[in-house]
Amino acid sequence: MSRSANTISFCCFVVAFFSVTTRPIFAQTGPRQNLLLESSFEGAGYLAGWNNNQHCCAYSVSQSTERAKAGSAALKLEVKSNDPVTSGSIRSEITLESDPLNQDRWYGFSMYLQDWVDDDAGESVFEWAPDNVNGSGAMTLLTSGGRFNFTTNNNATSSNNIYTDIGPVISNQWVDFVIHIRWATDTTGLLQVWMNGSLVIDRSGVKTATVNAFLKLGINKFGWSTQTSAVNQRVLYFDEVRRGNANATYNDVAPFLPKRDYFRGL
Repeated sequence: MSRSANTISFCCFVVAFFSVTTRPIFAQTGPRQNLLLESSFEGAGYLAGWNNNQHCCAYSVSQSTERAKAGSAALKLEVKSNDPVTSGSIRSEITLESDPLNQDRWYGFSMYLQDWVDDDAGESVFEWAPDNVNGSGAMTLLTSGGRFNFTTNNNATSSNNIYTDIGPVISNQWVDFVIHIRWATDTTGLLQVWMNGSLVIDRSGVKTATVNAFLKLGINKFGWSTQTSAVNQRVLYFDEVRRGNANATYNDVAPFLPKRDYFRGL
């Protein structure tokens, strides 16, 4: 073989080597452990482990095969502006039991906002609500005004809300979240939020709770009762929802990338 041929072979080897080794490292690469809940919303028992009493109508909460991130089904939540009020506002949500205080919890899920036109009337798409009849959410993702605002509150009064803008609302795409919380009534708490693999909130040594809180997935369109709105319907999907215990890690709960993104076109 000539020197030029050797050079070409070596160059091809280098290109091939770097093409392989520089591909993205995906979040979930091994067996998942330390899970308290794993919901892919498949089969007849697609809501196993969830409470389902925060909606008005048959269409509010359903299993959908039209829009699945993984597997063949996802959870669909829908609200309409003429829905009857449930628990003080127009909403469609499913809930879990409360998280314990002074322990870590990990959450991971994928969320799809369908045709999500920007609207100033207040709305949230997931929340940790206080385990009592009153009070503002301990943590909430707002989508009002076309921005993702992650809101935290450690004394259950709205005047204490802290708003963190984590970017523009992403419509008609799956958005992945991983959230690590240490619920603490003193300053030993922790909050980490990843969106699509990027760490967007990282706080430690903070108070994160006043009372126990529980996760609510779904739409609370509270603005429809008092604010002018440009929309009369909201549709939201969830898939790959996981809840990890204090020993869990990012990889235990992180959603898979969609199949079409596995190789990023390489």
